Amino acid sequence: MKRVFSALICHETHGFNKLPTTLEKFQDMDYVEGDTIKECAVGDNGWTGVYKVAREQNWELVHPISTSTMPSGPSTRETFEHLWGVAEESLRKDGPFDGIIWQMHGGMMCEHLDDPEGEIIKRTRAIVGNDIPIAIALDIHGNISPDMVKLSDIICGFHTTPHVDVADTCFRAARLLQRTMSGEIKPVTYSVHPPVLVGIDHGRTTREDCPIPTMLRRFKKLQADDPDLLDISFFSGFPFCDTSATRASAMLVVNGTDPRFDGVIQEFGDEIWNTRDQVTIDFVTMDESIDQALAPSDKKGPFLIGDYTDTPHGGSYGDVISMLKKLIERDVKNAAFGPVWDSVAVSKALKEGPGANIDIALGGHCDPTHGGGPLQTKALVKAVSEKGIFEHKGPFSHGLPGELGPSAWIEVQGVDVIIIDRPDAIYDREQFRIFGINPEDKDVLVIKAYNHFRADFEPIGRGLLYTDSGGIFSFDFKRFDYKKVRRPIWPLDQFEREEGVTDYARTSKS
Repeated sequence: MKRVFSALICHETHGFNKLPTTLEKFQDMDYVEGDTIKECAVGDNGWTGVYKVAREQNWELVHPISTSTMPSGPSTRETFEHLWGVAEESLRKDGPFDGIIWQMHGGMMCEHLDDPEGEIIKRTRAIVGNDIPIAIALDIHGNISPDMVKLSDIICGFHTTPHVDVADTCFRAARLLQRTMSGEIKPVTYSVHPPVLVGIDHGRTTREDCPIPTMLRRFKKLQADDPDLLDISFFSGFPFCDTSATRASAMLVVNGTDPRFDGVIQEFGDEIWNTRDQVTIDFVTMDESIDQALAPSDKKGPFLIGDYTDTPHGGSYGDVISMLKKLIERDVKNAAFGPVWDSVAVSKALKEGPGANIDIALGGHCDPTHGGGPLQTKALVKAVSEKGIFEHKGPFSHGLPGELGPSAWIEVQGVDVIIIDRPDAIYDREQFRIFGINPEDKDVLVIKAYNHFRADFEPIGRGLLYTDSGGIFSFDFKRFDYKKVRRPIWPLDQFEREEGVTDYARTSKS
C-alpha cells in the first residue's frame, strides 16, 4: 500500500486589487481539514480525480487541508503561513510518504511572496527530500515559475476553459504519480516560458481552432509515435500578477531525459509566441453590446453580454455598475444584470423583505476610479435568500453544491439585478433560478463573468459579446503599473522575439 500526501491550497490573485485576501475569506468560502476532505470528492473537482486513483490503487491517502477562495488581492503573510502550517505539520508528523500530490492554482501572490506556490514546493521538498516524487495539478491560467518546474516531477494543468476537466486533470497527475511510485516511469517535466504576458487566447478552448486544442491535437500525434511523451499542459499566464514569473508557458512530462524532448518543448514555445495575438472573442463598448442585443433577430433566447472587466472570477471587485446605468439609460426591457457586490444593499433587502421599496446607493464603492461611483436609486425587493444555496447543474463544477451567500433579487428602474454580500460570479443558470428568475425567458442577460458562464449559458443564448465597463480585469495592460514583470514582454512591449528572454527549465530537484 502506497502512502500519499495530498493537499489543496488554491487562489488566483489579482495583484492590482487593493483588498487583501485574509484567512477569513478562505474560511468563509471553502475550508476543510482532515478526514472530512473525502466528502469533497464529488462532481468535477480535484479530489474526485485524486480519490479515483487512490481507490483503484489502494492508496493510504493523507490530506490535511483543502481550501480555496474567490480571486482577489494578494494574501496576507498570516494567511499563507497558516495554510502552509497545516500542511507542514502533516508532512512532518504523518510521514513517511511514497508520493506527494499538490493541487494549486499557479496564479497566487502573497504580500511577502511573489511565488507562494513555488515556495510551497520548495518547503515540501526540504521536508521529504529529493527521492519522493511530487506531482502538481494546476489551473490553466497559472504563472509557472522555472523554480517550481525544477523541484517537481510531474506538472499537469487543465486542458479546458471553461474548466470542465478539473477532476480529469488531477486524475492525470495521480495516475502518473502512481506509475512513478511503482517504478514504471521516471518522469521529468520540461518547460518553456516565452516572453508573453498572456497568450494562447487566454486559455480558451471553446473552438477547435483555438491555440490550445490545436496544440493538444499536435501533441497526441507526437505521443502516438513516442510513448515516452507522457503528458502536456499549456498555461496562458495570469497577467494581473506583477511577478518575474508572470507569462504563458508549456509543461511537457516525459519519461527520462533525452535531447529530443528539448525539440518538442521548443516547438510548443514557438507556437505560444506565434499565436500570441490570437483571440476568439469580441470586445466592444457598452453601447455597441446593447446595439447588438437590441438588433432584430430570428433566433430565440437571451442575448448574452459578459461584463468581463468586472468579473470576480478574474479578481475584480464585482461592484461596478456602469453597465447597469447604461441599460437604464437605453431603456432596455426584460433584462437581468449581476451579480453586484453590495453588502449594505443586501442587508437592507433582507431586512425589509420582498415587496419593499428601498433607497440604496448601489455598487461603485471599492474603487470608483475604475468604473465609476454608486447609483443612487430606489429598488423593489423581489426575492431574498439568507444563504443563496444552489446545485451546479451546468457543465462547470457540475454536481457540486454552491452558495452565493446572503443575496437578493431587486428591480432597479425596470432591470432585474442580483445583489450579493461578497464578490462572486454567475456561471450557472441555477444562480438565477433560486430567486425565481428563468434566464431562458430574458431578452438580455448581462453577467459579471468571463469564461466559465459560457458552458451553461451559451447553449441558450442567441448571441454573445464582451464589454468593458471599466473594471480592473482589463486587457488594456498599460493601465497597470507593472514593476516586477520581466521586460520586454508582449504586449506591453513591441519587439522581435530574440530581444526577449525565453526561459527553459526541467526537473532537477535542486
